[in-house]
Amino acid sequence: MGDDEGSRTFLRESVLSRLTSAILDGTLAPGTRLRDDELTEWLGVSRAPIREAIDRLSDLGLVELSPKRFTRVASVSPRLYVDSAAVWAALVARGMQRGILRFPVDRIGDLEAMNAELAVTDPRDFPPGPTVIDRFVAAILEHCPNEVLLESIRVHDPVLALGVNRFKAAMDTAAVHAFFTDVIRRCRDHDVDGFATGLRAFTSGPMRAWMSALDDPAEGTASEDAVVPSGRLQDARPDA
Repeated sequence: MGDDEGSRTFLRESVLSRLTSAILDGTLAPGTRLRDDELTEWLGVSRAPIREAIDRLSDLGLVELSPKRFTRVASVSPRLYVDSAAVWAALVARGMQRGILRFPVDRIGDLEAMNAELAVTDPRDFPPGPTVIDRFVAAILEHCPNEVLLESIRVHDPVLALGVNRFKAAMDTAAVHAFFTDVIRRCRDHDVDGFATGLRAFTSGPMRAWMSALDDPAEGTASEDAVVPSGRLQDARPDA
C-alpha cells in the first residue's frame, strides 16, 4: 500500500513539474486550452494526476478555471504582475533583512559571482526558470530562519516567473546590478539599516520606473481555441 501511494505521489508531482515547466518556458502559451484527453495523450498518464496537477496550478495562479467553460493557461497582465511583485517585494525585504543578519562571510564570493553574471546578461536571455536575480535573492533568503515567511514568498514565485518571462525585455538589469552591489556590502557588514535605505531607493526609483513602463502587449498570447501542441512533450513523458 505504501509503495502504491508513493508511486501515485511521484506521478502527480512529475506531471505537475512538467506542466509547470511547459507553462513557464512558453510551450503552453498564455490562453492555451488544457483538455484532459490531449494532456493524457501528451504525457502518457491517466486523467487523475493531470486533474490534480491542474488544481495545483490553479492555486498557484498559472491556470484559469471556469466550470463547464474552459481550463486554460493563465495570462499575466501587467496589473497582476505589478500587484504580485509589490507583495513579493515586501515579503522578500523582510526575509532578506533576516538573512543579511546571519549571512556567512565565506559565502560573499557566491553573491559576487552571481552579480558579475548579471552584469553581462541580457535580460532577454533569462531562462524560463529561476534567473540569476532569483538565485541571488535565494542565496540570502537561505539564511532567513522564518519558514512561514519563506513559504509566503514561494506562493508568489510561479506568477512572478511567468510575468518575468513576458516582460523581461524591459527590465533594467544595470540598476539591479548596482543595487545588488550595495546588498553584498550590507551582507558583509550585516548592516540591516543600510540595506533598508538602499532598498527604499531602489524600489522608489528603478523598480517603480520599470513597473510603470509595462505595457500589455497582445502578441504572443494564444487564443482561447489554442490547444496543446501535439508531440511537443515527448521528452517530458513521466517515467512509468
